[in-house]
Amino acid sequence: MTWKPSWVQLALLLLNLSVCCGPGVAPVEAQAGPIIWTAPLNISNTPASSGHPAIITDDYGYVHVFWSEEVGGGPVRSRDGSALSTGNSIYYTRWDGVSWTSPLDILFVPAEAIAAGVAVALDAANRLHLVWTGQSNFYYSNALSQQAVSAHAWSTPLIVANNSARSAQESDIVAAGDGNLHIVYATRGAAAGIYHICSQDEGQSWKMETKLSRSFDHLENSLSKVQLITDGADRLHVVWQTNQEQGYGQAIYYTRSVDGGETWEAPGQFEYRDPTDTFVGWPYITAMGDSEIHLIYVNGSNVGRAHRVSTDGGETWGAAQDILTTMEGINGYIVPLVDATGQRHLLVNMRTRAEQKVGIYYTRWLGDNLLPVKPLDDFSPAASSAHYTAAAVRLGNELHVVYTHLGGAEIWYLRGTVLSVAPLVSLSPPLTGTEEIISETLSLPTPGMEPSSPTREVFADIAPPPPNTINRGFLIGVGTTSLLLASVVTAIWVFTLRKQ
Repeated sequence: MTWKPSWVQLALLLLNLSVCCGPGVAPVEAQAGPIIWTAPLNISNTPASSGHPAIITDDYGYVHVFWSEEVGGGPVRSRDGSALSTGNSIYYTRWDGVSWTSPLDILFVPAEAIAAGVAVALDAANRLHLVWTGQSNFYYSNALSQQAVSAHAWSTPLIVANNSARSAQESDIVAAGDGNLHIVYATRGAAAGIYHICSQDEGQSWKMETKLSRSFDHLENSLSKVQLITDGADRLHVVWQTNQEQGYGQAIYYTRSVDGGETWEAPGQFEYRDPTDTFVGWPYITAMGDSEIHLIYVNGSNVGRAHRVSTDGGETWGAAQDILTTMEGINGYIVPLVDATGQRHLLVNMRTRAEQKVGIYYTRWLGDNLLPVKPLDDFSPAASSAHYTAAAVRLGNELHVVYTHLGGAEIWYLRGTVLSVAPLVSLSPPLTGTEEIISETLSLPTPGMEPSSPTREVFADIAPPPPNTINRGFLIGVGTTSLLLASVVTAIWVFTLRKQ
């Protein structure tokens, strides 16, 4: 029997197609509140292990993401949270506002089995500076940001220090306003400590190290989680944690330099683990303007976080305040960000206390208070083992977040756009004569790399969308869906005529 569809059946078929296909072909951004977020996206997508990402943006509007990749390693098979292994190479991808470049192996040291803990800084000339850890040595390399998509653009890795502590987040790097580069790092053994070195010639040479930490007490025996930042007045601020014999965080320390790293204040102890505490650790520090410094850390339990603020560039600090009390978790990936208008945002990689749901969450400050935490990714394959979260602001109004899926050993990504903030104008990358080399490394985005599921609307109840705003992604989706539906109608109609 030949099926001859009626117009009613055709209408029902078209309705089903519009429901099923619409979200799949339209971008996932929906302007329904003050911030719109893309769906979670796997941006590494490699068969081997990928982990420990770092992210930074530049004045050209590029988003740069680096991670540790186990090049030559076997395919990742585990999905129980144990798939991640330490990589041997630094991988890289870049977003230009439209698409991602294919992941690229940019840095590898022959005979060095490890390339881990990458940290990145950007100087005033839009040059990227990397520091990372090998088996024992700390390595450094740099490249102009517009050329970073070419492995040829990166300088030969230089050993800047040795005796690595081989602990989590054991080094960091910043580019100060005077053009100097600063690295801090943690070591082990008899000379264990937190050290600072400086380069005044764009990384070609490095000055003698200065020890910033003090001697261990009877409960401290290792160092980790070192972080270095500059504030708007070019002061340098460093935080780190010490660990006890079993590896649990024992104390948190802070020091600063007000003269470009020439001298450092004696380190202050901000928190110490009591016998009844789980641990103390995971300090994260950020500067908001010239003198406002925020420090967030685990304060003895896995419930919430402690938050301290300095309003005078780190000279004095307020008392610790409990925040994120509806969340818990032992990792410290709590990243504060500031947009172009000074609004303060907080990315939270924890789990809810009530539902025990791990994922990536978001909140922001209104005055001195944090709004209720909202989920960004508590549903994707990466959510249940999300770890090693990092974030950056692009053009003053976009929040870019990367994190590791431990169970799948992949790098995942989210992007949020703050609708109330106008984007800053990006610069045009200068022509350098190497564009032909760079173009050879570029490729079209990997098929399926763009999100295909609806976004979560965050804080839609706080403010309405801006007036007269047209969702460009929606128009594209409607147009694409219309073409698809027209093709289906034509095919069905031709099929019906032929069967008559």
